[in-house]
Amino acid sequence: MKVRLQLTAILLTITGIFVASNIYTLIPIYENVSQTLQINENHAVLAGSLFSLFYAIGLLCFGPASDQFGRRNIIIAGMFASIFSTLMVGMADGAIGLSAARSLQGLTLGSFAPAAFALAFDLYSERKRTLLLAFINTGFLLAGIIGQLLSSTITAFSVWNAVYYFYAMCYFILFLCCALILPASKLPLRENRSALSIMTSLLKDATILKCYGITFTLLFSFVSLYDAIGRFFSGSPEQLFHLRTVGLTGAILSLFTGKMIEKFSVERTLFTGLVISICSLISMSIFHGLIALMVLSILFVASISLLIPTIITLIGNLGGSHRAKALTLYSFILLTGASIASPVVLLLNFQHVLLLLIGLFLMNLILGFLLTQELGQRHSAKLNG
Repeated sequence: MKVRLQLTAILLTITGIFVASNIYTLIPIYENVSQTLQINENHAVLAGSLFSLFYAIGLLCFGPASDQFGRRNIIIAGMFASIFSTLMVGMADGAIGLSAARSLQGLTLGSFAPAAFALAFDLYSERKRTLLLAFINTGFLLAGIIGQLLSSTITAFSVWNAVYYFYAMCYFILFLCCALILPASKLPLRENRSALSIMTSLLKDATILKCYGITFTLLFSFVSLYDAIGRFFSGSPEQLFHLRTVGLTGAILSLFTGKMIEKFSVERTLFTGLVISICSLISMSIFHGLIALMVLSILFVASISLLIPTIITLIGNLGGSHRAKALTLYSFILLTGASIASPVVLLLNFQHVLLLLIGLFLMNLILGFLLTQELGQRHSAKLNG
């Protein structure tokens, strides 16, 4: 069983990377797609936006579904459906076909994250679970680079359709691996209330709501910063690529989140991540050189990589028997933040983006302080009760 749990952790991490990579596959090949299909480039951009919308809908739908049908079954069924939806993207022959296929692909791939997070809580002890969540979320961050790099490289040596044939083949292999390796977990007790009613009650919980407030800013800030660097960096394309790639090495810190939570508590780990992010953003507003941006981007990515598994741990614990639905809302809010980041950045210059992010993380610091007080009160009430 121990070996199977280790294989499950590796499989969930790899699957997470390949699922999240498809969020970004169209970005570097908009021009190739529009030329091949003889459509306006805006239609290709629209297909990417529809993917994000239906991915978010999938997150909301499949978390509650995993409570009813089982985490393992939802992941396996989602990977199977993703094979065909991804093939459909590669076979699209016009703007409507591309938009419809990307929408369906987003919906099917949205089945993975909430079921995978809930499965981690079902199968692993707190320390091992935090490490697994850190691995999965590190994979999500790396997917921002890997997805674009794979699609641009494959398109350079072949045609853009080959990108999606490649991913369909990967999803077929992952489907087989999931069917063979993933263990089943115990289903939660059936509720008389609807999933919508439970999610509404979770959003009314002031403590969980503060966690969601912080959640919204995490991928929003990550995407905003990297988008702003891409738009305003004055160096060569090679320097820009190195800057983006070097920054992602900060994701390594997420691997130590479990040990930090165990040694220092979840609250102190949260504050450590917030302080690192604020210091790195303030420093970026002062120092604009290539080396400075490289070092500071490593620190900023490290803070995000530390905060994401910490927030997941908090939400999973606070969600209790409703953790799958609580984590579904987490995934939806996280992606919503990422989706609106680019349109917001278009309206601002680099310095204003940094000021916005500094303001958001100062707000997070206040939310973290209030969150710590409420967690302390809950702990005291539990001891006295």
